Amino acid sequence: MLTTVVIAIMESASRDSTVHSGSAVLHGIRAALTTPLVLACWVGIAANAANVPAPRWLLDCLSMAGAAAAPVALFALGLHLGAAGLQLRGADRDEYWLIAMKCVAFPVLAYTVAHFGFHLAQPWLGYVVLIAAMPSPQNLFIFAQTYDTDVDLAASVVVKSTLVTLLLLPLWAVAVVRS
Repeated sequence: MLTTVVIAIMESASRDSTVHSGSAVLHGIRAALTTPLVLACWVGIAANAANVPAPRWLLDCLSMAGAAAAPVALFALGLHLGAAGLQLRGADRDEYWLIAMKCVAFPVLAYTVAHFGFHLAQPWLGYVVLIAAMPSPQNLFIFAQTYDTDVDLAASVVVKSTLVTLLLLPLWAVAVVRS
């Protein structure tokens, strides 16, 4: 669902500014719903709901293609960083803000909503917080590359939030267990 929303926003924002905003939003929604990733999800859901039998060879092929998605995205990220480089110092304020939001504020927000809003207890509370504390996904880089929107910032945030997560994840685990 979130991927569909992100694609709709990016598509409507990438439209020509002379196009009526309602038309741009409809274009964004149409583009999001017809993206191969979203179409594949809908086809899978429909086939499952209709109890359509799939041959084993087809399931194996689809499973292999699905398992290759993350490594291929990370390979693309590595190629980009190899060409552009990664600056560990001299990052701009936006980069620090995005990393802090993802690695600190988002887990705190997840804890607050899960604990006080939904009254979740352990172990589910811990699961929610630890999932929220994960680094920025490579989808951020893929979307930035697809829509040609600050690819360097996206690549940097993915890598640096991963490094920060390596340091903070054990602290989040301890904090959640003790709460």
